[in-house]
Amino acid sequence: MTEQTEIDSFAVPGAIAETLQRYIDGARTGDIALLRSAFAEGARVSGSYGGKPVTWSLEEFCEAVAKGGPAPGLQTRIVAIEAAGGAAMARLEALDWRGTRYTDSFVMILRDAGWRIDSKVFHAHARA
Repeated sequence: MTEQTEIDSFAVPGAIAETLQRYIDGARTGDIALLRSAFAEGARVSGSYGGKPVTWSLEEFCEAVAKGGPAPGLQTRIVAIEAAGGAAMARLEALDWRGTRYTDSFVMILRDAGWRIDSKVFHAHARA
């Protein structure tokens, strides 16, 4: 590896965390444009909501978040980031997203505009 390759690879987790922070801040404030900016075009969101399996397009997910409004009490922590080249996985734990705890698993891709969420799979725990 060259010195520049080492520097670039060291910066990857921070760049991924910055993308996840846009997602978090968008959810916390209800800023759907900010939340959407963390996703790649055509992203999908799947999981279990209200005890039922769901698969949403990015637009459907954003509409659901907008309908619910801001989540000012949202607390989060990034618990894992793994990257290889232009592909990555990340896991986020979220507490009190409007009363619910979530575990989010993200598949991320590197594009010209930076790291973006390509898909999200979530588990909604019992209401917190």
